[in-house]
Amino acid sequence: MHFRVRVQVAEALGPLNRWYCSQAYGRPVDDPELLLIYFIKSGGAGDFADRYAQAMGPINRWYCSEFYRHEVRDDETLWNYYVNHCTDGLPHGRPGEFNVAC
Repeated sequence: MHFRVRVQVAEALGPLNRWYCSQAYGRPVDDPELLLIYFIKSGGAGDFADRYAQAMGPINRWYCSEFYRHEVRDDETLWNYYVNHCTDGLPHGRPGEFNVAC
């Protein structure tokens, strides 16, 4: 399975979407199909697509490459860097550095 699909399905079936889905249905939801449907219809899939595009985009690619000190083209490395360093919309480089775009 392609990396992007694995990550998106993991997010759709993960605890945050499960919580929101359960809140929407007023009961605990564990059914993977219902979780996927909720994820898509509630905008989670669109949000994921936007974040994934940012993670694979030139700005994150540059910051990630600077962080690792070599050019990074691997989707998984770019995604992990984005998730770990850009969660508040701003990238954070090495300790003591502050970068202003993500």
